[in-house]
Amino acid sequence: MDSKLLKKIINSQEPIAIIKYFEWPIFSNDYANTRYTILRIDKKHNDICEIEIPFNLVPYVISKINCFKEVLRLNEGLVWERMRFKELVKRSIPKAKIHQLINQW
Repeated sequence: MDSKLLKKIINSQEPIAIIKYFEWPIFSNDYANTRYTILRIDKKHNDICEIEIPFNLVPYVISKINCFKEVLRLNEGLVWERMRFKELVKRSIPKAKIHQLINQW
C-alpha cells in the first residue's frame, strides 16, 4: 500500500487498531521480527481490513502511538485502538468474521 495512504489512515479520525506482533523465523527461536498491522472496518462489506505496515513506516507509526489507547499486552504483541475500535467491531461485524480473523493470527 502507498505510504501516503497509510499516513492518511493513521492521521484520520476513523476508528482503527494497530497491532504489534512478533514473527519468529523457523531457523531461530531466539530472534523475532517485529511486525505492525493496521485494522480498519470495511463498512461496505461488514468486514475487517488488515493493512501490513512496511518497515520504512514503522518509525512514523511509533511516533503516532501516543494518540492511541493500549488495550491488550501479551508476550506475542500489543494492540492499540482509537475511537473505541473494539466496541465498534463487536457491534457491526459478524462474530464468524471476528473469529476467522483471530484464528488466522
